[in-house]
Amino acid sequence: MTKAVQFILPFKVIMEPIKGVLLATFKHDPEFETLESQLCDDPINGRGMRVLRFRRDGRVDIYWQPGVRVNLETFEIGAGVGDFVETTIEPALLTISERGVECDVAFVDAQGRRVSLRVSEDAPGKRPFSLLAPVGTNVQHPLMLFLVYMSRFDFVSRAGIVEGRIGARVLQPDAIPLPMHGRRVWLTRYANHPITVGRINPPMHQPVQVEMPAPGSLEIDGMTLTADAQGRLVRLSAGTPPQQVELGFSPGIMSLSQLADGDTIVGRWSVSIAGTPITGGRYRLARVGSRAAVELDVTEHWRSQDLPLGMTILTRLMSMFRTWPASYRWRGTVDLGAEPTLSGAWERKGKA
Repeated sequence: MTKAVQFILPFKVIMEPIKGVLLATFKHDPEFETLESQLCDDPINGRGMRVLRFRRDGRVDIYWQPGVRVNLETFEIGAGVGDFVETTIEPALLTISERGVECDVAFVDAQGRRVSLRVSEDAPGKRPFSLLAPVGTNVQHPLMLFLVYMSRFDFVSRAGIVEGRIGARVLQPDAIPLPMHGRRVWLTRYANHPITVGRINPPMHQPVQVEMPAPGSLEIDGMTLTADAQGRLVRLSAGTPPQQVELGFSPGIMSLSQLADGDTIVGRWSVSIAGTPITGGRYRLARVGSRAAVELDVTEHWRSQDLPLGMTILTRLMSMFRTWPASYRWRGTVDLGAEPTLSGAWERKGKA
């Protein structure tokens, strides 16, 4: 028998797809470390190309074509955003195939310099692998738990071409000293569709309020909520396979309005992307009077699967590939008045 439950939920998950991405890292340049080209073609990000330029001071410049949407308030990366400019990007080519990648990108930056990136690889027998990008490693003041999962990731072989320029300055491509699947490679890497971005608990001022069938599911704000027969939320997801971000709760989370004064509930939570476990940890709900304190603590490291030997060694030497999610924790408070409000923030716990 199905019943209706009035639910107040302090969690939100957003899924954003990316069609293709390429990052080229350069050495010995006084200003910049990496150029990143992103190809977008979806209702959220629009259609076209976005280019990120990673500075050595940790800030990131963002350039994009007309037709591409960029929300500065939710764009979280590095030590903050530097240049933030809509501009003409011509050429704007990024094509990824089973044999490699072709990238040809150029634009004029805010300082009046022509910036260009050209990558060309034709390498039969490529064997891409899955990877969680360590994008949250250097974020000092996180707005959300930002997860980027790439199902088809690979490096450009040293037989390929990697060329970059900033004005008259020629950039020198960096390399990895470890072979990948028996090939010497540049520190230039790319990923093809599906690339899935998950945003967990971005800034919000009100909890999700909805009448839930129990047991049952419903859709609200781009999310699917699933409750068990006791009216507890057991699953929260956004997107559809193969690009789906899913949070699971054990035991299921009850509505904050049903939490008795003085009660505390502790459980486990997890997040998977494209059906693959990514990370998770502990949740805690505690009510005192008309307020509920909520904590979402990330305690689990990402566990890689089926990496080539060189990448396995690299992720062991650079543990941040695996451990960075466990440095995040979200704490919030919900005021359970007539019009519930939510205040909360992510924090970095230090070395995980």
